[in-house]
Amino acid sequence: MIFSNRKRISKLLSLTLVLALTASLFTGCFGKGKEDEETEPNININLNDTTAPTEAETQPATTEPTEINENMGTVLSQLTVRSSPSTDATVVGTLYAGDKIEVQRRETVTGIEWAYIITPETGWICMDFVEMDFAPEVPPVEDTSTPAGATTPTETQAEEKGEPVNIKGVIAANGLNIRAEASTSSDIKGSYNKGDVVTILETKNGWGRTNKGWIKMEYVNTNTTTTNNNTDKDKDTNKDDDKTTVNIVSNGSTTVQFRGVVTAKDLNIRADASQSAERVGNYTYGNRVEILQKDGNWGRTSKGWISLSYIYQDGTSGTNTANGYVTADGLNIRSGPGTDYDVVGSYNDGDYVNILEQFTYGKTTWGCTKKGWISMDYVDTDGTDDDDSDKDSNDYKTGYVNADGLRIRSGPGTDYAPVGTLEFGEGVTILDEVEDGNGVLWGKISSGWISMEYVELD
Repeated sequence: MIFSNRKRISKLLSLTLVLALTASLFTGCFGKGKEDEETEPNININLNDTTAPTEAETQPATTEPTEINENMGTVLSQLTVRSSPSTDATVVGTLYAGDKIEVQRRETVTGIEWAYIITPETGWICMDFVEMDFAPEVPPVEDTSTPAGATTPTETQAEEKGEPVNIKGVIAANGLNIRAEASTSSDIKGSYNKGDVVTILETKNGWGRTNKGWIKMEYVNTNTTTTNNNTDKDKDTNKDDDKTTVNIVSNGSTTVQFRGVVTAKDLNIRADASQSAERVGNYTYGNRVEILQKDGNWGRTSKGWISLSYIYQDGTSGTNTANGYVTADGLNIRSGPGTDYDVVGSYNDGDYVNILEQFTYGKTTWGCTKKGWISMDYVDTDGTDDDDSDKDSNDYKTGYVNADGLRIRSGPGTDYAPVGTLEFGEGVTILDEVEDGNGVLWGKISSGWISMEYVELD
C-alpha cells in the first residue's frame, strides 16, 4: 500500500516535471516572437551605392541639345536669285525675308560674296542679305572639385570673358586679319576685305568675334567711323594714340547701292550729308568707293559722306568716252580700274567695246565698259586703227534706210543706249560692220550704230 502511494506520487511528480518543461519551452517561443516585433527591421542600405533606381519613369527626361547646321541661314530682306554669281546674270527666282536657305558653296566675285543654294530656289544669291546660323558655345559641365595643383579663377580672368553683342558691321580696312584668339600674337586664320559685312557675336578688350574668328573692332564700322593714321600693314595692331572716333549719321544700311571712282584731287569725307558737317577724312583722285546710302547728291561710304558730284558711277556715261576694238585675245575685264581688282570676265581680239569713262594711273589708262574695267593699252579706238588709215570714201558702203524711226545706238547691239533716230529714205554711209552675239549685222555710221536689217545698200 505504501509502495502504491509512493508509485502514484512518483508518477505525479514526473508528470508535473514534464508539464513544467513543456511550459518553459512555450514561454521561450512566445518571448522570442515579442522581441521580433519590437526590433527595427533589418534593411540593408548601402550609402555608397550610386546606381540609378530601377523605376525609370520617375527620372526627369533628358533634353537633347538642338543641332545647328552652320551652312543654314535666314534671308533678311527680299532677295533676287540669279543663274550665276553676277549682278548681270539672269534672274531665276526670288527669296523673301525669313526664308531659310542652305549654302552649298560660296564664291567672291568683284568684292561681293555669293552663295549657291538649291532650296527653296536654285541659283546664286548675294550674302549681304543673309544672316548665317552659328553654333553657340556649349558651357562646360560645372565641376565643384579643384584638381590638385589647380587655382581658382581670379577676378582678372573673369573680366576677360567676352560680352555677347550680336551686331552687324562693315569692315573698313583691306586685308583685316582674322585671328584664333583676341590677341595679335594669336594664329591668323584668314582675312576680311574692305566692305565685307560681318556679324559681331561678342566683344572682348577691343576685339570682336565673328563666325570665322577674332578681329580688331577699330576696323569695323557699326554706324560710327574710326579714322586712324596708323600705316602699319598689320591692321590689328594695338596702337591707338592717333585714333579719333566720330559719329556718322547713318540709316544702318550695309548694302552697296553702286560703286564708283573719285574724280576730284582731294574729296572731303563728312559726318553728315552736308557741306557744313564735320570733316572726318578725305579721298583722292582715282580712289574706289562703295556707296551704301544716298541722300540727295550725297553718298555714304564706310568712312562717311561724300559729294556725288565728284564720283564717277560705274556703268554710266562719263566725260571721256570712246569706242574701239579689242586687240588681244582674253583681255581681262576687272571689277575696278587696276590689276588689283578681281577678274570678272574677258574680251576677245576684235570685240567692239564702248568705253564709258577713262581713268589714268601712272602710265596705264583704264576704261569702263558695261561689263567692267579694261586696260586701254589693248584697245584701238575709232579712227586710230592702222587698217583704216588708207581708206577713202570709195571704200565705204552707202545706202538708205528702209524703215521709219530706225534707232541709232551707241554700240553694235540692242543693249546699247539709243542716241538718235533715222527716218525712211535717209541716206547712210557705212564706215564699218560688226556682227553681235545674236548674229545680227550692225553698221557704223558717223553718229553711231544701226541694224543693217533696215538698210538698203546702193
